Amino acid sequence: MYPIHVNLSDKTVVVAGGGIVAYRKIKDLLNEEAIITVISPTVVNEIQDWHAENKLTWIEREVKREDLEKAFLIIAATNCTEINSWIAEQTSPKQLVNIVDQPNLGNFIVPSVVKRGKLILSVSTSGASPSLSKSIKKELQQKYSEDYETYLDFLFQCRSIIKKEFPQNCRKALLEKLIDQSFLYDVEKQRSYKQELLKIIERKLVNEPINE
Repeated sequence: MYPIHVNLSDKTVVVAGGGIVAYRKIKDLLNEEAIITVISPTVVNEIQDWHAENKLTWIEREVKREDLEKAFLIIAATNCTEINSWIAEQTSPKQLVNIVDQPNLGNFIVPSVVKRGKLILSVSTSGASPSLSKSIKKELQQKYSEDYETYLDFLFQCRSIIKKEFPQNCRKALLEKLIDQSFLYDVEKQRSYKQELLKIIERKLVNEPINE
């Protein structure tokens, strides 16, 4: 398996099935700003609520071949092995397909994921042991606290400023300073450093000669 992170913003996603497994898949997809269609005769209450809130579209029937044709990503999560297998047969090699009960029939699997804002940590045992994946996920959740969410935002903002406003020959030193662990838990230090960068830029602009 080749690990990648896929941008699903505004991409068409079809989920066949409306049970607890489908619910778990959809819960993660909602955070990705995908255009989600759920196709199932019945769905759990949470999926009904999301439909009522216009967070997704629920089509109350069995899945048809034409439902799959324009999908960028397809998840077969029905409670029927035969239907899931049939869905796999209808898809194109150019589509991303996950068959939850028969991973070998699809072309991608969903790893265990820990998210801390812009930090995304994914764990997979390639199907060898889902239990081990969950165990490692718990370890990562403990090691990488929610402080990383604020820290990554700080890194992103400072990196953007440095790349845009500072010359090439001094960027490396400034960027390396940012990964000092002392910044991680100190929001005030983050704020001060960012302000200092902006002051340097301001002084530079003030000192620049005016071309008439």
